[in-house]
Amino acid sequence: MTMKKTHIALAIAALAAAAGANAATVYKNDSTQLDIGGRAEFRGDFIGQDNGDKIDGTMHNGSRFRINVGGETKITDSISGIGFYEAEQDVNSSGDNSNDNNGFNLRYVFAGFKTNVGDFTFGRQDTSTVMISQMSDISTYSGAQKNMIAAGDEQVNNNIQYAGNFLDNDALTVKANVILGDKDNTNGYGVAAKYTLPMGVGFAVGYASNGIEDNAGVAYRGDTADQIIAGVSYGVTTEGLYLAATYTNGDLNDKQDFDGVEASAQYKWNNGFRVIGAYENQEADSDTINNWYELTGGYDFTPNLYAYVSYKLNGLDKGDATFNDYQVSGATLRDAEDSMRLGLLYTF
Repeated sequence: MTMKKTHIALAIAALAAAAGANAATVYKNDSTQLDIGGRAEFRGDFIGQDNGDKIDGTMHNGSRFRINVGGETKITDSISGIGFYEAEQDVNSSGDNSNDNNGFNLRYVFAGFKTNVGDFTFGRQDTSTVMISQMSDISTYSGAQKNMIAAGDEQVNNNIQYAGNFLDNDALTVKANVILGDKDNTNGYGVAAKYTLPMGVGFAVGYASNGIEDNAGVAYRGDTADQIIAGVSYGVTTEGLYLAATYTNGDLNDKQDFDGVEASAQYKWNNGFRVIGAYENQEADSDTINNWYELTGGYDFTPNLYAYVSYKLNGLDKGDATFNDYQVSGATLRDAEDSMRLGLLYTF
């Protein structure tokens, strides 16, 4: 009996917002299958980087390469073993041939079981609520809704997760995970559910929580962080009109709260052209940490080759805080620059 084609590599490619990614099957028999996929992407930023830093020269090079390997082996008619690995390599941004500090960074590595009642996976993987932040994370600069707390983020270590699809056409997706930290007060957990109506309207809600390490060198040590996130969407990202919005609210620690909204819209024509608009606004303890609009135009030369140009109108003013700056010092010292990105993405 020929096993079903594994969806692991394709699922992770979707998590990474790959445009038309296709994993290649390099080995397959009646009980085992091995897929290899990845991407090579040129990303040239002009005016400013995506974090708002001014580019003193002409262009900042944010290009990257990813490689992933996914496998599935049949144990019984209803149980299979699965595994996945993905790493990314960046390039230096310079006018010479320097290649320091551009090694591979681990993104995912997990193994588990695929069963008739759902998948059980163990290792470095996304937390449950990431599937909700992904609803609006379809553009060049989107995706910060998942970054607020560790238990709501992607690519989290020591993560054990269950994921199951239910009802006709897998209309209901349910996920639950636990994070088993190796330091005091670093455990976490999350739950999420998404339901899609036959007309293409999807609704999702999730909750995540984690402890903050109880260590003298850690800010807000011993506190708890938690997050609620909800999303709504219409359509699919592969064709026609797609609309989505997500809202998140919670506590960075016992003293500071946050909230954020992200909205995205895309229209993709049959001739390969697409246009994407996005907006994001986030606050932490009443300080603005994200405030931008984006407009992107793209074209699919083939299902594997996608070109795009994106412009980010950055609304952070002097005194506002990027999220990283907020955690360190509480505010930026300058107005954030807009950013224009030219990109060419090849997926395999």
